[in-house]
Amino acid sequence: MSAAPGLRGAGWVGLLLGATMFVAPFSRAHAESTPLVDRVAVIFDAPETGGAGSPRAILERELAFESRLEALASAESLGDERGTYGSRHVRAALDRHIATELLAAIPDELTPRSVDACDAAGLDPTGLQLARAILVARVRGEAALREAMAAEKITDDDLLRILRREARAARYLDQVVAPMLAPTDGELRSALRAPNHPLADKPFAEIRCQLRSNLVGQRLGVALTAFLQTSRLRVRVRNALP
Repeated sequence: MSAAPGLRGAGWVGLLLGATMFVAPFSRAHAESTPLVDRVAVIFDAPETGGAGSPRAILERELAFESRLEALASAESLGDERGTYGSRHVRAALDRHIATELLAAIPDELTPRSVDACDAAGLDPTGLQLARAILVARVRGEAALREAMAAEKITDDDLLRILRREARAARYLDQVVAPMLAPTDGELRSALRAPNHPLADKPFAEIRCQLRSNLVGQRLGVALTAFLQTSRLRVRVRNALP
């Protein structure tokens, strides 16, 4: 399996020197496109994940995929077919990955979340379908998601693992921090009234599920950022690349 070309293209020198929420500097990965076995890019630990005795690893391929998602979410060009994106996308991906890992690891008896008609007849108590819908909304379409998966050699099982982590983190934020996963129709209609909303000219019933994914995704983004601000001093992150 090839190493993540997008990370090499972004440049690792000084990538996280004072610029990211958590991490100490990365060293630069090799710029050549030599096929390599997938490698561990980052190792981190925190009290929520068991401390120094239970470090967590982030694979280079997965971090490359998540960086590509951040670039798609920001509607910025990925450059050429190798998926070159800026260091800011890698930083954002790393922050989100670590934040969701911390939240997903917190011991808590979470109750199944309330379901919505958008979730396959309401059968989504763990939030996986909602997590996927939010991701598709973030990257602006299923086709873009599939292209990103193919570019970084991400399998359906890999994606499922990411979605489970995102869903668990979202459920924790929803139940412990503030309700955010089940906006009312009134809240959705209010969001639709925002100036120059791209869906404003469409019937509410037709776009309700898309509105919900967008709004919940925005709420989760704000909540994750706030969590990062309060968590960064508890996290130790080490570069694992040569």
